[in-house]
Amino acid sequence: MTAEADRFPDPPATAEPAGLDTVFVADDLYALRASVAAHAGELGLAEPGLGRLLVVATELATNAIRHGGGRGRLRLWRQDSAIYCEVSDEGPGIADTGSAGMQQVPLSTEGGRGLWVVRQFTDEVRFSGRDPGIVVTVKIQL
Repeated sequence: MTAEADRFPDPPATAEPAGLDTVFVADDLYALRASVAAHAGELGLAEPGLGRLLVVATELATNAIRHGGGRGRLRLWRQDSAIYCEVSDEGPGIADTGSAGMQQVPLSTEGGRGLWVVRQFTDEVRFSGRDPGIVVTVKIQL
């Protein structure tokens, strides 16, 4: 286990009382954003962190839909002074998680900016491979 993985807590067995644990598909993106906003507010996240979280959750959910089999799972919880958002899918995963989103994609390139945006808008990012799929967990300090 790496030092980076040590800094990320495991999600609680249940996301309640104020957390979130939901499965989504493309048609759910609008409702997913609203649910993330409501739950994050209940967990104590205010602007500007709330706005950053909504962008991040949308990017990760969109990636799960596009590259991860058309569906995903989003979990949101608070531990100590941070909000954690985890998005998982059952797609082919990410070949090189170490470099994923590390460099800004030129504006002339179509797509490919999602993970870069995720890295810019969060305090920490962890990628965990699974077979099949990927789990991306982000941390936003309160």
